[in-house]
Amino acid sequence: MWLSSLVIVFGQEGTTPLQNVGLFVLVWFLAPLPILLLRFLVTQKTVERSAQLPVDVWFAVLLVGARLGLQGLSGEQLQLYVSSLGLAVGLTWLATIVVRMRRSLLRGFAAGIALATLTHTALGTYAVVWRSEVLGWVLTAVQLLLFAWVLARTSRVSRDDFVKQAADSVLCFLLPPALLVAVTVTAAPARAEAATGWPDGWAAALVMMAVALAAVVAGASSTPGSTPLLSGAVLVIAVGAAIFPTTTDEGVPGLLPFYAPIAQAVGAIALIAALSWADWPGARGRPPRANNASLAVFFGSLVFYAVLLGIYAGYTLGYPTDALVVGVALLIAVAAVVHGRAKDRDSGSRVRRSVFYRWPGATLAASAGIVAAILPQVVPLYATTDPFSDTTRTPAGNELRVVAYNIRMGYGLTGTYDIEGIAETIQRAQPDVVLLNEVDRGWFLTGGQDTLGTLARMLDMQAVFAPSNGQLWGDAVLTRLPIVETVGYPLRGYGSTTGAQALAVVVKYETTEIEVIATHLQSPGTEEGEEPKEPTLQAADLADIIIKRRSAHGRPVIVGGDFNFERNGAAWREMERAGLYDALFRVRPSPTFPADDPDKELDHIFATAGLVREQGAVLPASYSDHVAVMAVLRLESPLVYGT
Repeated sequence: MWLSSLVIVFGQEGTTPLQNVGLFVLVWFLAPLPILLLRFLVTQKTVERSAQLPVDVWFAVLLVGARLGLQGLSGEQLQLYVSSLGLAVGLTWLATIVVRMRRSLLRGFAAGIALATLTHTALGTYAVVWRSEVLGWVLTAVQLLLFAWVLARTSRVSRDDFVKQAADSVLCFLLPPALLVAVTVTAAPARAEAATGWPDGWAAALVMMAVALAAVVAGASSTPGSTPLLSGAVLVIAVGAAIFPTTTDEGVPGLLPFYAPIAQAVGAIALIAALSWADWPGARGRPPRANNASLAVFFGSLVFYAVLLGIYAGYTLGYPTDALVVGVALLIAVAAVVHGRAKDRDSGSRVRRSVFYRWPGATLAASAGIVAAILPQVVPLYATTDPFSDTTRTPAGNELRVVAYNIRMGYGLTGTYDIEGIAETIQRAQPDVVLLNEVDRGWFLTGGQDTLGTLARMLDMQAVFAPSNGQLWGDAVLTRLPIVETVGYPLRGYGSTTGAQALAVVVKYETTEIEVIATHLQSPGTEEGEEPKEPTLQAADLADIIIKRRSAHGRPVIVGGDFNFERNGAAWREMERAGLYDALFRVRPSPTFPADDPDKELDHIFATAGLVREQGAVLPASYSDHVAVMAVLRLESPLVYGT
């Protein structure tokens, strides 16, 4: 929640200066340092030997309070600062708990990742923190009770045992970077669902089972394999294979290939296997020191911060950042190899037992993964109710309803994720076709949620996705009509930091084939302080694509989305050059941005001759920074394709 609030609320989707964002984030990552220094000074001066209530317990209480607050808070600024405070408290708690974790730290980390992934998968990646209904509160209560129970079972230590109970400092340093790799790639079910060639739910199921098996590896009594080099190399290769390759599927380029979830699954196990080689407290008679463990967590979190800022900078400045995640995986691999090889040379610590002695636990973990995958297919946990089941419109009189909506990854004006509100706004128009912009399919900076998959299930529509900026962010078409053809056209950027494309989907309406195109044009690069320019050159490229497809096929064409230009400018005239007419002319002016007080007409629907523009409407709602627009079009006469 903190990451999404950072992007949406503080960062204003990349419009806040990068240095301001960097300083704001750094404050919360540095917050644990004075607490750790104070604890060090206190423990150095005291001679008390009796058991004390650990410092981490106080921060655990604060962490529980922040989590409960986030479940019920509304208002973007309050949400941002409470989640930021929760981040600082959470990092401080982690840095203080490691002084008494010893051998259980890695097992706890792996089990926590597995439980979080299971919950996220079972809920269709619709995160618990955004659910204000009974289900959200119940699941939050279960999570917090489990957290409290595990914390209560963690041994308290006396001053004379303080040094002997600390976790290994190398493992402590690697935990924050490992968390980044997990939430970005290896334990990201929404990312898996964006891959091609998988039935609904099963790509996420594979990732879930792998994460569960990784927890079994963490619980084994030995390091997996005979050398750390294997797990480290597999980790780097798997992470790279999960995020770098793209494929073209049914004419749409830039998608994740079918083997990406397999690479995620392999990487999930390799990540924990590599960390197990770094989990080596008490080697060669040198017990790890508590202060070293705490500071290692702190410096590991600074690595997380540096990579996070690099990823965010890539988002705002328009350069690819996937290599940063692979770099983090490489860091983990190198640390595991260096530390693990030292362990392997120590004959007193070398253990040759295989992890496969734990097959009963592995079977249980795999079964839990299968249940987590199947559950959303049987029980609609992605929505607490089904308000749309009785509102499907029966088309009549050759009437076609089209909605265009920039959904801003599902985040509304309050900074909260409200996918149900977006679905309800769309369904009020009872559309046959929906053209969506800023669709998120598991980007970790905005919560790792498959927005398109959730919307498609809620609206009971087919979904076609086309990425425009990386493999997980772009445009989509939803429809209940039969789909005949899909094809995607990447558009040149002309200095824009965000990619753009045109997704053409041919649907069959009775006997007529109609081509609908979803696009989100981007303003070219401007100097700081300048007003955004019209994307005239992109509009010209889009017009050329439309002209080419019309001349080749002769179908009626509908184009809609966030065009980032207003009426009667040079970019608008490019649409007219392509033979497109304004489908919203009956309700002009129709400002659509910003949603709380619209004064700019940026979202449009155009149609070619052969489609009568019967009606237009603006659908005001606060579930995005744009409002939706709707057009009712009627075929002049039914056509049989090819005649």
